[in-house]
Amino acid sequence: MQTMIGLLDFLMPYGTHSLILIFAILLACGFGLPMPEDIILLSAGILASHGVVSLHQAQLVCFAGVIIGDGIIYTLGLKLGPQLKSRAPFKKILTPERDAKVTEVFRKYGTKVIFMARFMPGLRMPIFLTSGMFHVKWWVFMGLDGFAALISVPVWVYIGFFFGANLEQLEKTTRRFQIGIYGILATVILVFISLYLIRRRRRPSTPSS
Repeated sequence: MQTMIGLLDFLMPYGTHSLILIFAILLACGFGLPMPEDIILLSAGILASHGVVSLHQAQLVCFAGVIIGDGIIYTLGLKLGPQLKSRAPFKKILTPERDAKVTEVFRKYGTKVIFMARFMPGLRMPIFLTSGMFHVKWWVFMGLDGFAALISVPVWVYIGFFFGANLEQLEKTTRRFQIGIYGILATVILVFISLYLIRRRRRPSTPSS
């Protein structure tokens, strides 16, 4: 909560121009800025609730910042490939352990993880980088990531807008929403695992020669 208050204190004096800063911060988050994306989206909603910016503009700017930032990360992975793993700051983000985990998830569930990555802050950037490295088609990446962002971005901004006048209530609502999102995500992952195991069992075994 202190991080969000500090961000709001920083943004408030800029008025409508704060949207430019929000857009820039969201892009920086794509490159590993150690600030939770959710806090930025909530702050945009709070600014809208206080009439500093319009809610419609806040939604558009946040969505654009999220999607463009994700697209840049994907493009870096696509153009520069595995060599990024040894370059700063990416080598701190895509550690060997995390790289192995993301690669395994990709091999098991394919491009579905791009959608789920939107709700997985710790693995979001590594998954987007790996999507590029694995040469996932750009329209597949943008479609899945865009669909996920259409769900998450408006919800976070609206929560900030409706509870912006009461930060204590906002904190409680945010915690409940996070628990709900992680619960839904866990359910989705379990469904994917179940379907994978069912398909694997149904595959005919190769006859021995």
